[in-house]
Amino acid sequence: MGGVEVSLEERWGLGAYPVASVFGKSINANDTVVVEKRDYPDLVIYVKVDSACDVVLEAVSGALRKSDGSYAKISVNETIMSFSGAGEQVIRLSNVLTKTWALYYPFLHLKFTAATTIDLVAFPTTTPLQDAKIVEDDVGLATEATLSSVLSQLDVTLSTLAKLKRWGRSVEPEWVHADEVTAPAADTALVSVTVSTGKTGYIYGFFISAGEANDFKINWTSGGATKSIRIPFSGSGALQYVDFVALNEGLGADEGTDITITNVNAGSAGVVYQARLLYAEV
Repeated sequence: MGGVEVSLEERWGLGAYPVASVFGKSINANDTVVVEKRDYPDLVIYVKVDSACDVVLEAVSGALRKSDGSYAKISVNETIMSFSGAGEQVIRLSNVLTKTWALYYPFLHLKFTAATTIDLVAFPTTTPLQDAKIVEDDVGLATEATLSSVLSQLDVTLSTLAKLKRWGRSVEPEWVHADEVTAPAADTALVSVTVSTGKTGYIYGFFISAGEANDFKINWTSGGATKSIRIPFSGSGALQYVDFVALNEGLGADEGTDITITNVNAGSAGVVYQARLLYAEV
């Protein structure tokens, strides 16, 4: 029987950080993945597979290895997830185990009954007795219960985790592209996007090109007040800027208002301008 050890990421917190994660790992039939649960009393486990298999808590152990390199395992043999094909599942370990004494051991030996490729993320909880839920909100993750409560389920997929890591919130910014404008009048909106009803708009980047020197402004409205960022061009050229922190972080654009990029001075005859915005809303 194989033994594949999960790479671990340890962080301190209230159970919102993974204690184990592995991505794109090829598993042979009946291989085991060793997850170090440490002294957390419970785990929320996310597994994604590309083919049918069962995930079995084969055993637990109190130490990673004995002096001879083998495991001092205590048999459990309970199926905690079952896949009829490619898919993903999230479980709270205490909710699926009948042999709850297994929760008291720091090392979990998870067996995969068929060859597959897996993504696995394990999150700790702070007590096995209280229920809570982590959900997406406008800034990423927030608890529905008090901080003394913990996870009962984790409505987060790996794609959501990637968005949170990349952009700081569960969004996927998109470029709002505008056509070229020749000799625009002063304060022409070279590109514009309207914030949807019930949403807050965030600017994650911009592109500006101009065939001459000019100043530009990124304009939006936050809390009913007009905001702007000035971008000076000392000559002809192009500038593209993207950041994982929104340019208007803390000053989100109000619903129903426009975010624009404007040229401060009128463009000269025959000179071409163009702009676009990298935009997301929550």
